[in-house]
Amino acid sequence: MDNISSMSREKKKSQLKRQIVPNRVPDPEEDGQEVVRRAHRKVVRRRLIIFLVLLLLAGAAGLIFWQYDRYHSFSSYQVSWERSLAQENEESALNGEGSFCEYVDFADGILKYTKDGVSYINKQGHTVWMQSYEMNSPIVCVNGEFAAIADRQGTGIYICGTDGCQGQAAALLPILQVSVSTHGVVAALQEDSNASYIYFYRKDGTSLDLYIKSVLSGDGYPVDLSLSPAGTQVITSYMYLEQGMLKNRIVFYNFGLGKDDARRVVGGFEPQDLADAMAGRVRFLDESHAVIFTDKGLQFFSTRVETSPESVSQVLFDENIRSIAWSDEYVGVITDNAQGEDPYRLRIYRADGTAVFERSFHFQYSGFDIDGDLVLLYNDDSCCVFNMAGTEKFNGTFDFPISKVSAGRFPSTLLVMGPQTIKEIKLQ
Repeated sequence: MDNISSMSREKKKSQLKRQIVPNRVPDPEEDGQEVVRRAHRKVVRRRLIIFLVLLLLAGAAGLIFWQYDRYHSFSSYQVSWERSLAQENEESALNGEGSFCEYVDFADGILKYTKDGVSYINKQGHTVWMQSYEMNSPIVCVNGEFAAIADRQGTGIYICGTDGCQGQAAALLPILQVSVSTHGVVAALQEDSNASYIYFYRKDGTSLDLYIKSVLSGDGYPVDLSLSPAGTQVITSYMYLEQGMLKNRIVFYNFGLGKDDARRVVGGFEPQDLADAMAGRVRFLDESHAVIFTDKGLQFFSTRVETSPESVSQVLFDENIRSIAWSDEYVGVITDNAQGEDPYRLRIYRADGTAVFERSFHFQYSGFDIDGDLVLLYNDDSCCVFNMAGTEKFNGTFDFPISKVSAGRFPSTLLVMGPQTIKEIKLQ
């Protein structure tokens, strides 16, 4: 009885509540918006899932390509394009210039130079410009998109950019060496019977009111020089006599600081700083890094503080140094190999002196270059290529004589230059 009464009371409460709080009438517009929101969230989730899947696939593909590029080796090649130099060589021979023909990497291509002219050939094999001259012994220095071509023991200097010859300079004395900056400023080492001089020229060939003079009995004899990319810093290696013994001094100059000292010397390093070594080659790699190549090894310098160049790393070798190479990022040295069956050892370093890789090899080379991330060894009819992981990417022989090998336009391509032809090959 009590249960029936309780149920009756609950029923009445429910009826009363429905009367006080009426049921909500559905709003068709709000229901439509909720459907849209749900559909939008579903689309966003689907797109996010697709994006994550594509990101994972791209990452996996990138990793596979990185592994392939880093460790895969090629055994053959296919010629992408070929350009014959026979007609140009015949014209040079008619002019009595003989068979002298050299190549050097320049901008987005190469410079081909002879005793009667230079031409800029891009990596598609097209001649961008040509400049004629007459030189008995042409020497070339390249820095970025500028090149200086000078006549060794002569007085003519041609300053060229990617658009052609920018200017001509006439030296006062016989030229021994030249160096060029990325802005076209040229430093030329010249000498007379009493002293040596380094004169400077603008890219249009006009002379700058700057020079460095050295006398053998005092300063010593300059054996090499290098301009920084901006053209404001100079590094020079001097040989001098002290108590009948030949010694070496490295001197840094800075012409961009407005110093009162006419020579603007900002740093000097004596034999005790160089492990009593002799530096036959000096180079600015970029505006903040320089390297000197000695008969005992390498010494790396930092020029971040322009008024105080600093030696940051020294690498000495027990083995005989056979060859050197450099780029704006790397420095390479080939020495004899004291261990194992391979006769040579290749070592690559970054601009700050940190080691990249080291390995032995047996390829009989005559040329040694660094181009981008490739180390290139070559001789008259074959080449051997390493990447910066130390992997031998290619080792092959060609059916035509070659003078130089460079990196091509695309990954796994090479530009192969010879006296009679230039070819781009695709490694397979």
